[in-house]
Amino acid sequence: MEQQQYPDPGEIPVLDWIETGRITVDPLYQRPLDDQRVNAIVKSFTWRSFGALVVVPAGDGFHVTDGQHRLEAAKLHPLVSHVPAVIVQAENIAVEASIFVDVNKHRKNVSTLELFFAELAAGTGNAAETLKAASQAGIRIPKFPGNFKANDTIAVGELQKLVAGYVESRVTEFLTTIAAAGFKPITANHLKAVEHLLTDREFAPHITAEDLANTIKTVGTSLDKEARRFAATHGVTFWKGLASTWFQKTKKRRPVTGNVASAAGSETSTDVDRSTRAAPRRLIPYAGKDARERA
Repeated sequence: MEQQQYPDPGEIPVLDWIETGRITVDPLYQRPLDDQRVNAIVKSFTWRSFGALVVVPAGDGFHVTDGQHRLEAAKLHPLVSHVPAVIVQAENIAVEASIFVDVNKHRKNVSTLELFFAELAAGTGNAAETLKAASQAGIRIPKFPGNFKANDTIAVGELQKLVAGYVESRVTEFLTTIAAAGFKPITANHLKAVEHLLTDREFAPHITAEDLANTIKTVGTSLDKEARRFAATHGVTFWKGLASTWFQKTKKRRPVTGNVASAAGSETSTDVDRSTRAAPRRLIPYAGKDARERA
């Protein structure tokens, strides 16, 4: 058997603790700094997850080729003066930039689904609460998505937003409504459309969760093309187009007339708004045929 050939790994790097002020960023090849990402790292700063930067000697100091956001967070933290760093050699700026390329081109970002199951194992965030809410509604969150079954979903980010934003009974209403269709899989668009129809003051007073569930179960994905056309024509997102088409097919409540309607509508809107939310959230409803946006 022919022996496999491996590349020469090159000079062994040095691992050291370096003063943060001696490390800078070369803007020639580095990405623009994301201030929100830096602030998030500062707020949760811990050596357990900091890791080591990759730097190259540059004059009297160093250039960071991997870890510029962690470096900036360390510079902002009042209790941090030095950071661990792997020091590698680069003869010139071209080699320095190539190190940046090599470090990043094979890197796989952690997906929202992977983070969800990590949070579940760690017992952090609202992952456990989200999994419970989904399970009770007959929705499965597969760890390894692929051959989806009815009511599978990997839209965990949207699920977590619902759990964080509404009381348990309202979350159950949303999830059991969408579960009626048995989508393979349930997408974030489906979840957003249902939430919108059952909370928006322009749509919610005219339909019930039960009637919406019956509609979704009946139409399935047959209205997707119509929803995309609607979205393109009116300049809105697909999930708003989906919500509009579902609404058109859903049985409407009989309107209440006169002053009673005005008083009841005002009171109902206030009661629903105050009693069903776990925390205030800003909804941007789709407002009819002229695609108006209201804050």
